[in-house]
Amino acid sequence: MATLLKTYFRKIYVIGRDNIPLDKPVILASNHPMAFCDACILACFTERPLHFLVRGDVFKSRWKWFFKMTNQIPIYRFRDGFSNMRKNQQSFELTYEVLAEKKVLLIFSEGNTRLQKKLFPLQKGTARLAFGAWESQALDETVIVPVGINYSDGTSFRSDVQISIGKELEIKTYLAAYRTDAVSAMQNFTKELGKHLASHVIHLEGPKRTELFNQVTQNDTLPQDQAYWPIVDFDHKRFDAEMKLSQALNTADDSQIKKILLEWRQSFDGNQKQPKSPLKVVQFMILFLTGPIALGGYILNAIPFYLAKYVATEKVEKVEFQTPVRLGLLLIFYLLYSLLVVVISWQFLDGYALLLITILPLTGYSTIVWWEWKRGLRIDKDAAKSALRIEQLLSGT
Repeated sequence: MATLLKTYFRKIYVIGRDNIPLDKPVILASNHPMAFCDACILACFTERPLHFLVRGDVFKSRWKWFFKMTNQIPIYRFRDGFSNMRKNQQSFELTYEVLAEKKVLLIFSEGNTRLQKKLFPLQKGTARLAFGAWESQALDETVIVPVGINYSDGTSFRSDVQISIGKELEIKTYLAAYRTDAVSAMQNFTKELGKHLASHVIHLEGPKRTELFNQVTQNDTLPQDQAYWPIVDFDHKRFDAEMKLSQALNTADDSQIKKILLEWRQSFDGNQKQPKSPLKVVQFMILFLTGPIALGGYILNAIPFYLAKYVATEKVEKVEFQTPVRLGLLLIFYLLYSLLVVVISWQFLDGYALLLITILPLTGYSTIVWWEWKRGLRIDKDAAKSALRIEQLLSGT
């Protein structure tokens, strides 16, 4: 799964991974922009194995065995019916056991999944879980770690994702208040957690500010962020800059926005138009000469890629589930497609046909490398298009 994610996403930033303790019971409290893709990303790129709290209704499906095997625990909501709600006590007991063993439990504190650059109000489930673990197992060493998941464009192939992990909150700090007034303590804890989580989630107010933010950040980035390597990056500069920009846009009126965006664009010397150099001419020549190899890789791998995309976009209504479904289908279709290619090729190549299992993904990745190189050489033109769209948004056209 990690390999699939590192292929689908251009860069995966993991900021503050050391903030997850290695020797304590941990509750990861995350926002929830893109369905089960969020859990997969955190499971693959945090150092400790995770247990998950997920919607209970999926446990009715034929995949129930899979959810249990992958450490998923069902939580039922009012809409699932009173009979299912009664099952929650058993689920909570399982979570308390996980924490008692000093493992890591992931909960999506917003409750619902919504693919927006926005932090929605937190539900009380995280507080109920943390205080419940103390009541059931006397776990006063439990810590809650806020985690923000931020997609540059969750619906697009080769977009970026930034995971920002914050400092821990210790549940023992809130126990005195809980003993006095449990309801008030849980409310105050939830508000406090929301404040901490807000500093790790890029939040934009309104569609206009969101589109302006997207236009400027997707083309004006730090020079090292234009490169697609390393895929997993632990640098925090891009996240810090984008968080600062989002906060400035949210507090600015329309007359101030243009100045803010201008200052942002001027701060990135790496994206200023550069004169043509002999090196760039050589790069274009290499790009041209390697084009046939990239084209071959594209043709060989296009069928499973576009079939997964078609099914996900045409058959899945909610945008939050399209990319996760696409990733799952891509994995399945690619395995089936590789098997089919090997079977057909066996008639001509005998045992050498097995080499295609390695060659196929390598040709596909060579196409991605070629495309990323091409993208880097076109960044001036892309930034110019972005600047035009920003002017249109600011003028209201």
